[in-house]
Amino acid sequence: MTQLSKYEAMIVKSGSKLTKQRKQILKVIVDHSDEHFSAETLYDLVRHIDSSIGIATVYRTLELFEKLKIIRNVKIKNDGVNYYDVIDLDEQNHFHHHLICTTCNRIIEIADELESYEAFIKEKYGFNVTDHDLTLYGTCASCQESKEC
Repeated sequence: MTQLSKYEAMIVKSGSKLTKQRKQILKVIVDHSDEHFSAETLYDLVRHIDSSIGIATVYRTLELFEKLKIIRNVKIKNDGVNYYDVIDLDEQNHFHHHLICTTCNRIIEIADELESYEAFIKEKYGFNVTDHDLTLYGTCASCQESKEC
């Protein structure tokens, strides 16, 4: 079963309708699952496929998909824009983190590196981490190299 069909099944199972517009929006999201996107970015991609889909439909669909845990809102920039990330249903846990270059705005995802710290928190404080968000800002290797030249 593909990721797309798994997400479609989640929508149907929730009792929500799997409309043509939702299917098209979902397909675009899955096709761009390696990117972080805003509602406006998604709308620009979707309207090239179906110009009848409005921005309000995109916002409502994102709200539904976030509720169903198909996507998550990620805080990756301090620009007031909500960015979204696709949740990979095959991951053991859905935590991953972001390194953001303040020079070129490149976003690098990191995962798993904090598992040992979560285990430490559990052992030392008896605190079970169920969710967290980590974004580190700095300068990526490419920008550092270009500044050295």
